[in-house]
Amino acid sequence: MTPDTPKPWYLTLIATATLLAVYPSLSMAQAKGEADALANLSLEELMRVEIVSASRRTQALADVPDAVHVITRDDILRSGVRSLPEALRMAPGVDVAQMSPSGWAVGVRGEAGRFSNKLQVLIDGRSVFSPLYSGVLWEAERVPLEDIERIEVIRGPAGAIWGTNAVNGVINIITREARHTQGSLAVASVGSDGSDRLLLRHGTTLGEDGWLKFYGQADRQAASIDSSGARENNEAHAETIGLRFDQTQKNGSRLSVQGQALRSTKNGELPLPDFTNLALAPTVQSTDKATLTASLDTPLSAASELHVQATLQSQRNEQRGYATHRSESADVDVQHRWHPEGSRHDVLWGLGLTWYHDKIDSIPLVTFEPAAQTLVHGRVFAQDEYALLPDQLLLTYGARVDHDPYSGAQASPNARLLWKMNERSSSWIAASRAVRAPARGEADGGINIDSPNGGSPITARGVFNPGARIVEKVTALEAGWRSQVRQNLSVDVAAFVQRYNPLLGVSPTIYNDLLTNPTIVSDTTVNGRRVITVALTSGTRATTRGIELAADWRIAKFWRQQLAYSYMETRFDTPAIITTLGGTPRSLISLRESFDLNSRWMLDIWLRYTSARKDSLVPFLDVPSRTALDINLRWAMTPEVTLSLGGHNLGRHYTQEINPRISSSVERAAYAKVEASF
Repeated sequence: MTPDTPKPWYLTLIATATLLAVYPSLSMAQAKGEADALANLSLEELMRVEIVSASRRTQALADVPDAVHVITRDDILRSGVRSLPEALRMAPGVDVAQMSPSGWAVGVRGEAGRFSNKLQVLIDGRSVFSPLYSGVLWEAERVPLEDIERIEVIRGPAGAIWGTNAVNGVINIITREARHTQGSLAVASVGSDGSDRLLLRHGTTLGEDGWLKFYGQADRQAASIDSSGARENNEAHAETIGLRFDQTQKNGSRLSVQGQALRSTKNGELPLPDFTNLALAPTVQSTDKATLTASLDTPLSAASELHVQATLQSQRNEQRGYATHRSESADVDVQHRWHPEGSRHDVLWGLGLTWYHDKIDSIPLVTFEPAAQTLVHGRVFAQDEYALLPDQLLLTYGARVDHDPYSGAQASPNARLLWKMNERSSSWIAASRAVRAPARGEADGGINIDSPNGGSPITARGVFNPGARIVEKVTALEAGWRSQVRQNLSVDVAAFVQRYNPLLGVSPTIYNDLLTNPTIVSDTTVNGRRVITVALTSGTRATTRGIELAADWRIAKFWRQQLAYSYMETRFDTPAIITTLGGTPRSLISLRESFDLNSRWMLDIWLRYTSARKDSLVPFLDVPSRTALDINLRWAMTPEVTLSLGGHNLGRHYTQEINPRISSSVERAAYAKVEASF
């Protein structure tokens, strides 16, 4: 792969120098009368922000032996992002590319793709990945941005806690409790690119210890326009209604019930169902989904707590003219924490069970065998944090075992050591292993090609990963340092080496291989027809190395600068294999400047750089490097009404962010947003 030029460093230096140049001209007298929107949390307090994703229990950020970044509610509102994936760009090591007005590719430490199958995505601790394709449809996950409390991003394997699919990282979206969203809220936004949104929310009190909120949201994304000025067939819209009930009992127990119903529709184009030629046919992807989740946290004694969470979900997905997928699932998760006073141990253990049933009706060319399937996944995990030296040297070790019908039992062990160097700094090292659960789509789905053979009918069935014969695994070594260098400057650095063995890939000569030397998995006769099953993938190995940096600098009371930088390179043991790791950009840079101009005006400037996506095996899919600028001006007109004006993707009019064969270009846009509470 071709090394990147040092262009991103020049961009960073130019942007920083420009801002430093204008800094002396700002009136210090004006600064004295500003609101403390940026100073509400000092860096010391930010280092003590409590997170739950790293170990399934509350920890201060400074005490976490993981590469973790927290995107706060303030970050989301001030940046002006219009969708959840856009907000993830603020974290180092997170690669986000827009594929269509509503479609996104998101990856942590590589593997950004349509489904992100090596990334565990959670909403309030509930996994949203689909067993069908082992990934996430971002257009079908609509969380109102105003309802997000924070987003916790863990980079690196987290299988010991979150199980299969937590291979490259975990994204946990934490929503706001109902008691913090009382009263009514209306939010409306419009964009020059046809991206519009309306949110209505109301919260009320139920007795002395109960709170309820309910909301409705409608999103619309107009069709994009390509570089020639033609309108593409990729418009989308989604409607969501939801509620949340929270109750706190006198014994300290907390009950939470959340429900959501969603309808998502997205236009697109696919090859003709009979594949008689390469022409594209218009189609519509629709998703109807209803989810109900209940969780209970209760203290059992002064030294132990119990957490129970259960989820029911019903879903219908249709790709019009191609396939219809219906599924129901139920999930139960139980965990217990034991931390006796005076003991050096803090033990967490738990177990869970997921029941999943689906039925798929599809065109004869692409079928699933069997068409209806019931899957039961089980898991058990345990972890201990042992204080080798109290308040100074902490050892965390544990493992999780997941069992699924395709790959059987798979273990994900983990060991981490944290050294609290002083009150302001800590360093950590870690070794871990994680596994990706094979998806039903890759193990059961196949492409069928019928051909007569001297009067004897034969079907050649190509399956991506028949019988889940290849189970992807990763082993990682990581190290990090986190410090509040000065009272107004914090730095977080992580370095990693990740070894994928095996890794699924496709040979660039697959067509010739299938004709001359196919990998035959089975040769059977079904209803008088000979069916030959052939594997479409090969196993390979790869190693990724990289470094990630996050810095938060409060230059002045009214001025905050946040930098996120990551660099990663990948080497394959078998170079002639195509994988999604091959198109990973080496460098990602995010530089945010936030200003409180006075008590009512706030300005945010966000500069982003993504290096080129290159793969020597498929150069026609290369995407050049891109630079984008977002500007958001926020005006608190009254205590109840806030107006935001801004621009997104300022730069070239049209930008390609990922594989041009499966994505459309992204255009720059202006937008306006009004938030009114009453």
